[in-house]
Amino acid sequence: MEKNRDSHKIVAMCDYLDVSPSGYYDWRNRDTSDHAQYDEVLAAQIKETHVGHKRNYGAVRVHPYLKSLGYSCSRRRINRLMQVNGIKSIYHAYRQRRASGSSSLVAENVLATQDKAIAFGEHWAGDMTYLKTGEGPMYMAAVLDLFTRKVIGWGFSRYHDTDLVSGALKMSLISESVKVGCIFHSDQGSEYCSEAYQRIVTNAGMVSSMSRAGTPTDNAYVESFFKTLKNELAHHWKFRTMVECVARIVDYVEFYNEDRLHSSLNYVSPKTYQTKNA
Repeated sequence: MEKNRDSHKIVAMCDYLDVSPSGYYDWRNRDTSDHAQYDEVLAAQIKETHVGHKRNYGAVRVHPYLKSLGYSCSRRRINRLMQVNGIKSIYHAYRQRRASGSSSLVAENVLATQDKAIAFGEHWAGDMTYLKTGEGPMYMAAVLDLFTRKVIGWGFSRYHDTDLVSGALKMSLISESVKVGCIFHSDQGSEYCSEAYQRIVTNAGMVSSMSRAGTPTDNAYVESFFKTLKNELAHHWKFRTMVECVARIVDYVEFYNEDRLHSSLNYVSPKTYQTKNA
């Protein structure tokens, strides 16, 4: 009796949808298509990928990452699956407000006159940024190799002084090799203009280069790193202590260097790019 009632409901539904009952039963008993099954495989892999710092990945980076793992897919398909499964980047766009700095000129913008670096240790650049913690403000200085975009040195302090930026540069010189005549680029901040800092640059056989006054785009690579750091990490956390802030940022820098896919490096990490071009 119950079966007949269900049959009548199905017939009525088919009449309403203008389809044949036989067509309905054929569709219901049909196995899941290969395309749908592969969608499930991709969706599972996307969910597995989208953890930790990779939660900042949108389809633009998830797509080449899955391709590198051997999955055949298009970016459009990945974008659709991410939307269907409610997976989205937590990247938080933020525009910094900047105060005008010193216009004192110590070095020309030598970097702007050179071709792009073609090897590690040819062009370095440094800058510093402000971070908020529950214990008060803190500053981070960083040094990047411009060939690989790798963060090769960093330092943290309550104060934005010469010791902060000097510490980041000294770490870079200890951990990485530098070619004689390597350009070191920075802004015209008093910390980078100081005699003590310039002495370190000169003694390392490097050539000082500085951005034009009030032109942060002259140091675009380091600016881009700090923007990414804040959009992918700092704006999502309220650092209770300075120790917590340092620990999380150092963890992020390791991810940035070793795993994060960089569009400017053809979607490989700085570490992989350096290895391939050694």
